[in-house]
Amino acid sequence: MRGGFAKGMVFGGIVGAMMSMVINHDIDVNRTIKRIMRAKKSIFKKSRRLAASIAGMMN
Repeated sequence: MRGGFAKGMVFGGIVGAMMSMVINHDIDVNRTIKRIMRAKKSIFKKSRRLAASIAGMMN
């Protein structure tokens, strides 16, 4: 039970710090969202290339 409580306290502290930074505009939310979207596009391109190469090997 103590381990779960400690994990909850750590997680709650991290979430609380992030929320206060977002509310106080310490983090540029728009830039962070753009960075996440760029990473998603990159992963999607890589997975699409991998699927195409596997399909090419099957033929």
